[in-house]
Amino acid sequence: MTENQDSHWRKIAGKLHGELTVEEEIEFNELMSEDGFRNKFEKALNIKKELSGTSSVSAERKTTSWGKVKTGIRSYKLRWIKVAMKYAAIVVVAFVAGNLFRSPSPLVQAQHFSEIHVPFGQMSQLTLSDGTKVWLNSGTTLRYPDRFGENSRSVSVIGEAYFKVVKMPDKPFTVNSNNLKVEVLGTSFNFSAYQEDTYTSVTLVEGKVAVQDSLGKTIAQLHPGQMVTKNKYSNVLNIKEVKTTSYSAWTEGKIFFDDERLDQIAFKLERWFNVEISFADLQLKSKRFTGTILKNKPVDQIMQALELLSPIKFQHQIKINGKDKITIYKRT
Repeated sequence: MTENQDSHWRKIAGKLHGELTVEEEIEFNELMSEDGFRNKFEKALNIKKELSGTSSVSAERKTTSWGKVKTGIRSYKLRWIKVAMKYAAIVVVAFVAGNLFRSPSPLVQAQHFSEIHVPFGQMSQLTLSDGTKVWLNSGTTLRYPDRFGENSRSVSVIGEAYFKVVKMPDKPFTVNSNNLKVEVLGTSFNFSAYQEDTYTSVTLVEGKVAVQDSLGKTIAQLHPGQMVTKNKYSNVLNIKEVKTTSYSAWTEGKIFFDDERLDQIAFKLERWFNVEISFADLQLKSKRFTGTILKNKPVDQIMQALELLSPIKFQHQIKINGKDKITIYKRT
């Protein structure tokens, strides 16, 4: 059993138990483009479905447990085909023992990853190595390989990003998050997966996308003008028709509100302008607004526009150290 094969089974076990890091998730997706690795994963997934009541071993026993399995297998001098058949037994032992190990091991072709983090109150835009353009909203982190693999393109997002993907029929583009992932060939869509939000959403502007769960199972296919929302806790999936301009205009510095509650608007303004907003009168949270504002304007001008549209007033407290504070009052 080679070190590379050991690494494959470690990644498969980590995937099935939901323990892969963001970097390992990208490596896993690259490996899934290889027929041999994909066949291993499918066999392991079938075995897992037949097992129940598995329990995890303590952290200090993980290394020992894997070492015993590996040593026992290496003691046999078998031909390659018999060794390959033995892998099924390895996965069974790993699941029954609850051996949720994940030790680092380099791929044959090591990839180098870059990470961009956009602070709250700012935006960023970049072009990936394949020509795909990405816009990053406030408080967003994008992790991507400096060079994509031969058969696939994969990135990970925490926050909100808008993609214009270059079409490559033999090389699908995948966007990953902890809650779901999206696979496309060439299209434009908005992807929102902030850690503090209770949902992850995908809004399709052009083309066609397949929305998948964390195990790579397709759970929805979108057409232009549709948005899918997935709850992080209940796994409830919702697909609806939307005005795509409301979800892509932020890349052009415009903000659309379509019958949105004031507390939802305040939450977005906190991200976009890096401020803290509170309500002196909690009943004001349910007030609804429809309109357009320019993101490049100062937050005070945004609040003044809201004042003209509703019976509210605001107070802006500037903080030298830390975020500015805005308090919304009921206008009398």
